[in-house]
Amino acid sequence: MNIQFLTRICPEAECIFLLERRFRPGMDAQNNIGQVRHYLSDKYDIPPFELEPLLQPLAEVENYVNSNLSVSEERLRFFFTTRGNAPNSLAWSLYNAIKQDSQYGSLSGSQKLRTVNQTLQHFLDVPENALDHVTCINDLVQFLMKNGCTEDVKWVCTALYYSMDEYLEELDVILRKATGLFLEHLPDVTDLCRQTAAYAKEQIGDDPSRVFHNLNVATQPSAVTVYPCLMGFHGLSWDFADSRIYFGVYYEALTNLIQKYSDQSASLVSRLKSIGDKSRLEILRSLKAGECNGQDISEKLGLAPATISHHMNLLTNEGFVTTTKRGTSTYYTLNPPTLRRFLQELDHCLL
Repeated sequence: MNIQFLTRICPEAECIFLLERRFRPGMDAQNNIGQVRHYLSDKYDIPPFELEPLLQPLAEVENYVNSNLSVSEERLRFFFTTRGNAPNSLAWSLYNAIKQDSQYGSLSGSQKLRTVNQTLQHFLDVPENALDHVTCINDLVQFLMKNGCTEDVKWVCTALYYSMDEYLEELDVILRKATGLFLEHLPDVTDLCRQTAAYAKEQIGDDPSRVFHNLNVATQPSAVTVYPCLMGFHGLSWDFADSRIYFGVYYEALTNLIQKYSDQSASLVSRLKSIGDKSRLEILRSLKAGECNGQDISEKLGLAPATISHHMNLLTNEGFVTTTKRGTSTYYTLNPPTLRRFLQELDHCLL
């Protein structure tokens, strides 16, 4: 299989992820990034201070698009709501059709029928070639009835069958508006996308099933393109109809946070021990005034150089102190961000 790992996002796909979340049905659904953040924090006991720096910039982009997109709620809901047991909204199926046949109106009758059937097949999430026998509206209605589709799904499918070109054009306009707003407010994510592509390549290698453990793929595609995904930042998604994988930009970071807070006791105890000594606490206090070398600290606290070296090894291993080598002397500096983070984690654990 030929797998290409891109270092850029797909803006149209990002907007579909964004708008699908907004219209996700269900009482327990998370309809914006803020709600996803609360869900992750509650489910995995991850403190908000860990998640906010990652997700706040994405939440601002999401809010900007949702607040400024000049399309009626009714039309957005039509395209971006998932229906019945379908895994995706209608937007994905139509978006793939737009990419494959940008000039739908110029296609021949048989080509249009093939495009409609492929779009419906993707929307209904039925096996490949399941609609090959459908050549008229009666064939389609019989298929929908036999497969137990809801009335809403039946209506959407018949509407597409009659007016595919109109829906393609309408979605194209919506996505153009949405992507314009999205790109207008998007911060620089170049480094983040590169890191995601590198991590995705490391995890996937030459076989996507390495990360899609519970997915039974009957026929492997010959080629797959992997995109970094901002709006689907916390997961992985494989669009079989288009041979694309969307790899969440914070999939690795969130996996690490979940592991970190699943049992944080050992880490906290280790760091508490490193400062739970009068001499080490005095060393930290002496560094509060600024950088010092070992000899200065030894004279200031009346401790032997070997003792200072022992204490410093413990403090630097926990990240509370950083070291700089100048000639034959080692200089030590307090690391306030690490200390603050430790106190935040302790606060989250105990209070």
